[in-house]
Amino acid sequence: MKVLAFSGSPIRDGNLEKAIKEILAAVGEPSEFIRLAELQIRPCLACRKCVETNRCIQKDDMSVLLDRIREAPALIIGGFPTFFSLNALTKTFIERLSALKHNHMLTRGKLGISVACGFRDAGKVLDYLNSFFDWFQMIRIGSLQVPGCMPCLTCGFGEKCAYSNVKICYGDDAKINPAMFPSQEQQQQTLKEARRLGEHLRGKLYELR
Repeated sequence: MKVLAFSGSPIRDGNLEKAIKEILAAVGEPSEFIRLAELQIRPCLACRKCVETNRCIQKDDMSVLLDRIREAPALIIGGFPTFFSLNALTKTFIERLSALKHNHMLTRGKLGISVACGFRDAGKVLDYLNSFFDWFQMIRIGSLQVPGCMPCLTCGFGEKCAYSNVKICYGDDAKINPAMFPSQEQQQQTLKEARRLGEHLRGKLYELR
């Protein structure tokens, strides 16, 4: 059985993925890192065909993942905020997990860690993910908020666009500068906390044996 870690970010090797991988490295148990952006995951159809069997009738990558999640002792789920809430891809993934909760709650007792990355509203993402773990009767052993930077800093128009978060957060005449990005100290502290979470998860997995 493997600890499964899911990243809902389309940005390869971004701050979110680095933090999740640091957690896995510290776990020291069989594990797998999965990028949701590389999979075909359709939205839940609300057809309720999974109620009796706990199996989704849709034939996409999520149907395969559900079988693997059944066996996993722990899940790490990472997402980021878009428009004040959890991003759509991660939310679609979570909604499809509803196939596992009908009648038997197949996620009961699994361990869970939530990870959120964003320059703002990351706390709302953590609240959402933590509520999911509670609703699916999993054991939340920790969460991690990862510093991120606003997309406007790197889109090329951050200083010109009238709707840029650079202007909203720093004023109409603001110029992009290094202080607007997460500092090296912040990043190192985040990775340290990620390692601590991974070690904590390793201990909890040992207790379950």
